[in-house]
Amino acid sequence: MKILITSGGTAEKIDDVRSITNSSTGRLGSAIAEAYVNLESKTQIFYICGKNAAKPQADVDVIKIDDAKSAQNAISRVLREHSIDIIIHAMAVSDYCVKGVSTPDGELVPGSKISSGHDEIVLRLEKTPKIIGMLRGLSPKSTIVGFKLLSNVPRGTLLDVGHELLVKNNCDFVLANDAAEIVGGTHKGYLIDKNRQYSEYETKAEIARGIVEATLEHGRDR
Repeated sequence: MKILITSGGTAEKIDDVRSITNSSTGRLGSAIAEAYVNLESKTQIFYICGKNAAKPQADVDVIKIDDAKSAQNAISRVLREHSIDIIIHAMAVSDYCVKGVSTPDGELVPGSKISSGHDEIVLRLEKTPKIIGMLRGLSPKSTIVGFKLLSNVPRGTLLDVGHELLVKNNCDFVLANDAAEIVGGTHKGYLIDKNRQYSEYETKAEIARGIVEATLEHGRDR
């Protein structure tokens, strides 16, 4: 069995020493990789992650990436070169990358390191590719799990948005979670299927085991 897991966050360069990042640690993706090894020993896991993401204490093929573009390239390469049974797309991919830097009056800021002498600078951002929307086309037979993170919303809204993501991108499952419910050792997650049925979990370890069990069962039923 071959499994692709993406984990951690991306970093979009502003200049050679600054970047736009997010708070993803990669700990959940790492826990999922370890859970697959524990429950299904005959696996090859490709673990694509940001440079600072947590790495699993298991035998996996680690592929480090920087930004959304390098993540897209790494994922596409693995899916072209291997027949992947399960895709876990847990990576927090930046929605925007930096297109240009200017002063407030529109003058472009030159140099590989922006001078600290500017009182204000303006970042022009552009959308990055939605990687989750590419997965089904690249790997039609894979079991695909997407992830959706919102913040401080009603549970019904979280489930609705998670299911919408599943339908839009032809996933088999989506793990929906709310940043307000990720505190200390608690990490609530809701694994939603195509029928909008869901299983609820309380910790990263529970989420990891739930995803592994659901995807393995899904694969056996196909």
